[in-house]
Amino acid sequence: MKLKSCLAVVLAVIMTGCNAESGIEDESEASVPVTSAITVDGPQRDLDYIGEQNSEENINTFFSALTLTEKEFYPTESSVHFSGRHLNVDGVEYLSNTCSSIDFVMTGDRIEAVLVSNASDYSEKNRAYLAVVIDGEVTSRIAVENGTNSYVLYEGDKLINAEVSLVKLSETTAASLGVKSVTVNATSIAPSRDKELQIEFIGDSITCGYGNEGSAESGVFDTAEENGLSTYAYLTAQALNADCSLVCASGIGLISDCTTQGVLKDYLLMPKMYEYSDIYFELHRSVSELTQWDFGGGSDIVVINLGTNDYTYTGKNEELQAQFGDAYYNFIGQIRENNPDAIIICTLGILGSELYGQIEYAAEQYSDDHADKNIYTYRFDSQSAEDGYGTDYHPSTATHEKAAAALTEYIRALIEN
Repeated sequence: MKLKSCLAVVLAVIMTGCNAESGIEDESEASVPVTSAITVDGPQRDLDYIGEQNSEENINTFFSALTLTEKEFYPTESSVHFSGRHLNVDGVEYLSNTCSSIDFVMTGDRIEAVLVSNASDYSEKNRAYLAVVIDGEVTSRIAVENGTNSYVLYEGDKLINAEVSLVKLSETTAASLGVKSVTVNATSIAPSRDKELQIEFIGDSITCGYGNEGSAESGVFDTAEENGLSTYAYLTAQALNADCSLVCASGIGLISDCTTQGVLKDYLLMPKMYEYSDIYFELHRSVSELTQWDFGGGSDIVVINLGTNDYTYTGKNEELQAQFGDAYYNFIGQIRENNPDAIIICTLGILGSELYGQIEYAAEQYSDDHADKNIYTYRFDSQSAEDGYGTDYHPSTATHEKAAAALTEYIRALIEN
């Protein structure tokens, strides 16, 4: 697969703003600066988080010592909290999608991690990027090198009950990012607690944050300018104090990926991607039996933001648009099967709302046919020139912020009612 810009399609179809697949290109590998140490005067919490866990929730700390002690551990359910989809392969925990993360609380003064990536399979502009977030502040942003390498993520003043998140900033179609182990100099470690609200966002390049830190003039997609923490999805989850999972890939659709009108492109569509832990990663490795994702009890809220890429295929053709509507109806059923109690919000509009009528109709029909009153539709405001454009005229960080504020208000109203 080669990364191709859909700019020509965007301009031809009222700036629908889709992106094609990312993939492998033969480019010389430049050296990537590695963060060797970051000193941060991070906030110290008054709340004894770990003590509260033990007393109120009967959850044991993963590690405790009387003095600062070097402790190596592996990201498992007992040692960390997982947010978003992840996949364990040969003892390495791969963060599957944009904003997938491992989170833990620690008291200590140093964090190091062994990270794994297949960066050499991809061009330099498709590297995997990791953010280190300590008590809500990004303290480091790392371009992950090929192979297995160790990175010092934090070294500085002693953190007291600090929440540490290792977050994947780049998307699943680019190079992989695995966490093999974490070593801390600490007196205590505990997995972060689940938040009361769980939100899943399903989408395409918009949800991935494609080029949100780039510019329309740059014309070349680079994961260095793709920041999952600045997407409408992550910002909405943060505003609602929710755990979030993003299931998204640039260029993806329901009946067709980004293409030209009338030319079907269905290499990998969302209904298939949705069922698996990390389908892009496993297909790239030629895995014959893909790993199904365990939905557990499902999410509390599911936000679908699809249709931008499908419109590059349907255009104004009524028959093709009807096919999209039928596929959307079926996809709602797939979402409901895996999220039986969720509020489902069907959205479109940031890069054009041409198929929004089909979405409204599909949602209304499914709701009526199944007596399902927990399905809603929401149209985003279209991006505007005054907020600037990202790469290939994708939404800028300013546009994402506006979309997040509006969606947050809408969801709050649903929850309160």
